[in-house]
This record gives sequence, structure tokens and C-alpha cells, in this order.
Amino acid sequence: MGDVVPLTIVVTGAAGYLGRAIVDAAKTRGHELISIVRNGDDGLMQDLASDDACAQLLSQFKAADAVIHAASEMTGDWDVHQRSSLPATQTACALANELDAHLVHLSSIAVYDFEALGAGDIVTEQSPIEPHPEQRDGYVRAKLAQEEIIADQNPTASVLRVGAIFGASRIMNAHLGIGLGPILLRLSAGGQVPLAHVTHVAETAVRAAENKGSGAVNVIDTDLPDRIRFISALSASGWPKLVIPMPWQIFSTLDTLLSFWRTRPGLLHRKTLHARMKPLGYDNALMREQFGDLKMAGFETLMKRAMRDE
Repeated sequence: MGDVVPLTIVVTGAAGYLGRAIVDAAKTRGHELISIVRNGDDGLMQDLASDDACAQLLSQFKAADAVIHAASEMTGDWDVHQRSSLPATQTACALANELDAHLVHLSSIAVYDFEALGAGDIVTEQSPIEPHPEQRDGYVRAKLAQEEIIADQNPTASVLRVGAIFGASRIMNAHLGIGLGPILLRLSAGGQVPLAHVTHVAETAVRAAENKGSGAVNVIDTDLPDRIRFISALSASGWPKLVIPMPWQIFSTLDTLLSFWRTRPGLLHRKTLHARMKPLGYDNALMREQFGDLKMAGFETLMKRAMRDE
């Protein structure tokens, strides 16, 4: 990547799991930080969803080179995202525009239309985007809506479609199956688990702020395990005690049979099932091309560290 020119970087959600890692990565690379938090003493406290959020922030600082928007609601409740995530993204866009700063937005690899893909397909930036947001959970629906806001208000932004983040205190994964106490119903064996270690995501976000590239990039690790390999590494934590294989396609028919049950679990929704359980591959060639080859340890090493640091 060559010599790093020191920047002033605004980080939203700076007190969150990913936000803290981004702050650390930016400091390591020699940048000045303006940390924005919803609560606490770790930065400028501001509710990004408030109507005057942008004006309030601009009253506290007047210049920055980049805005990394890492603030995120993790809930599947669409109403919460409408009240919080979407206006917060509008604030991030407005702030970047007022500062003439490059915007880096943390999106999700979940925005793709996995139902349209065939088993064994490779997910790339050219894969189709979900055309029916209303059929996805609130989290994915919000990520799709946020990308639309950014395309309209800040089309030169970097949009990072991040895989399933893992690291210290986060080793579980929704792509394995159904946990029932000590038992895991493994709904698929093949296909890669689209992991993204928190430190890799953080450094990629900072590099995106540095090189000011535009457009969407998938952010996933290079060494991606299949489900059997993931479960083998996870078993060192003491769970699962028993793994029972079950074809994931069985649950696809339940989506129709249980359509009357609006609050049914995620895997009983066809689109969620395809997104989490269909055996697929994931490509990070564009990420490596734009941001350079990050030094990434192998999957087993990263999982051991994550379990050790829990």
C-alpha cells in the first residue's frame, strides 16, 4: 500500500465491537480520530438518528478527510432500523458531504439474492442483489435500504459488504444450523462459511478511507472453512456435544406451510434459509486488489485466539 499519509478520520459507532477495532487500526496506521458514540465517554456523544445530528457534530469539528460509518443496530426489527439505522445513515452521508470527506459504509454480504444462486456458485460483487427486501429480516432490509440512501446521497462512497464478523467474544455463527442445548442440527456440510475477522474488517475499512475507492467490495477472509471444518474448530469450546446432520432443503417447504406464522424463526423463512445454509463459495479478489493483501492468519489460528480471549 506504500507510505500512509496521516488523515483525520471520523468513526461512527466507535464504542461498538467493530468500531473499537477500527479506532485501534486507524491509530496504528498513524491517523487522527474523531470518535462518535451514542453513549459513554469514549468520544463525542451524539444520537445520529436525531434531526439535528449533522449540525450538532459540525459545531464540534470543522474538518475531516474521511467518515467511516460503523454505527449499526444488530436487531432484526425493521421498525427499529427505520427509527435509527436509516436516519443515522442519512446523517453520515450529510456529514461526509459537508466535510467534503470520503465516506466508508459498513454494509453486509447478506444483501445478495442467495435464492437466485445455485448450490456451489461463487458470491462476488457481480452477484444479484436481493430484489425483495420486504421478504428479508429487518437487519438485511436495513442494509439494503442504507445502500440505496448512499447511492442517492453519496455515490462515491466505499461500501464494504462484510461477512460474518468473528473474534474475541464472538465465535458463534448463524451459518451452521440449529442449536438445541448441547446439540447442533447441522443443516449443511459443504460450502464456505463467509467469515470476516474483526481486525481484518477494521483494517480494510481504514484502507478504504485512505485510498478513497468507490463502489461495493465484499470483505471476507481468505481462508474460509466449510461447515465441518468450522464445527471441528468450534468443538474446542465444549460445544456442540453432538452434531446431527439434516438436509437444509427440508426447511424450505416449511416456509410455505408456516407462512401464517409471521414471527417464525429465521430459518423457517425461505430467503433466510438460502442465505445461511445454501452451500456457496465467496470471493475476495476485489478486496485484495483494492486494499492489498492483508496479513491474515489461518482460520484455526484465529479461532483459537478468539476462544482464548473470550
